[in-house]
Amino acid sequence: MGRGRAQESLRGVTARRLACGVLAALLAVVTGCSSASSTTGAPAPVLWTFADLAWYKWLNKVSLNSTVGPIIVGQTVLYGGTYGYTVASQETKTSKLALIDSASGQARWRLEHNGTWGPIVLHGGTIAAAIGDSVIGFDLASGTQRWEMPIRARTLTVAGDVVLVAERQALHALDPASGRQRWEAKSTSDPSAAGDTALFVDGRILRAVAAGTGEARWSLELPTTLAYPQSVRGRHLYLLGASALGAVNLGTHSLEWVAPLGSAPTAGLAAADDTLYFTTQAPTGSYVFHAFDPATRKDRWTRALDSSSPVAPIVIGSLVATAANSDDKSLLAMSRANGTVAWQATAGSVPVQPVVKGNVLYVAGQGPNRVYAFQADTGALLWSGRLWGWPMGIALTEDGTLLVGADNLTLYAYRTL
Repeated sequence: MGRGRAQESLRGVTARRLACGVLAALLAVVTGCSSASSTTGAPAPVLWTFADLAWYKWLNKVSLNSTVGPIIVGQTVLYGGTYGYTVASQETKTSKLALIDSASGQARWRLEHNGTWGPIVLHGGTIAAAIGDSVIGFDLASGTQRWEMPIRARTLTVAGDVVLVAERQALHALDPASGRQRWEAKSTSDPSAAGDTALFVDGRILRAVAAGTGEARWSLELPTTLAYPQSVRGRHLYLLGASALGAVNLGTHSLEWVAPLGSAPTAGLAAADDTLYFTTQAPTGSYVFHAFDPATRKDRWTRALDSSSPVAPIVIGSLVATAANSDDKSLLAMSRANGTVAWQATAGSVPVQPVVKGNVLYVAGQGPNRVYAFQADTGALLWSGRLWGWPMGIALTEDGTLLVGADNLTLYAYRTL
């Protein structure tokens, strides 16, 4: 989630956030950093908050909008981020990470490292993280550094017993315990994983290799309209191009279909039963939400949207929801059967993927900087709570605790219904 800001922007937000940061610190003591008015539903059921900043850094801290998590690890959660601060006129970027007990909000360990967080994945007892120009392995139990490899990672992907690192037009497979490189291959795309098979595109060739060794398993020449893997769902690998969507059957190693689109989906795909849901941008600049039938390669229905969304559609029983961020009623839930609007709700711009538990949809909205709990079938607002920063991540633990991370390096925990 690395989103480094330009130097001028960083200086600009410092002044604007100075008063807000001090006020947030005071309110955290008095109210637990969460409240609700009569227009925002019931008060948020706050369990705890975890702030990973020392008090003296509130006065010169600049958020870099680079956060890690929350990543659920059993009864714990990984959370952290990167901030810049000025000491003796020198700006420093520091990345922090903590393993937090999800029940109490207390840190089991904390670590600091110079540089900015990039992608991060877990494999067994190892945390593999991209920081600056390196990939670094940390011990999950203690937070101590195990190894470092000088690779500037674009993405990290777990496949089988290795961590795949995409760098420029190369793919590196690292041993998670030692950081040793097991194999390297040319790749023009980020990889996808299907069990112990790594899938990536090299030019026009889709390659499937054994993740542990890099040994070739099969390959397939792709049409020019498809350029990179999007996701693996069941026995299908979905691929995208500039204006096409295609599917490869992983059992038969064959291309099943290619469908032309107005553009590639603007965010992720969602699948339910025999339908794919996604948004594209039409040549006119408008946006279209699709309920797509892979069997016929045609839309079951479509609906025009005023804007795109950075999150994938959310399937909720008989409904599918999306975020149209230019609208006042930015959250839109539609019937999966015919696309009719079931309800709309105000949630601001939605930058992180919402989560569902039972009949409740949890959404973190930027603009109002709030977390919302909506009744999924009606859109009724159950409660909302204030976030003292832009929402950057959201997750649910197995026991139902809702975790929301903000760019002020604070993690908020809520009791769910």
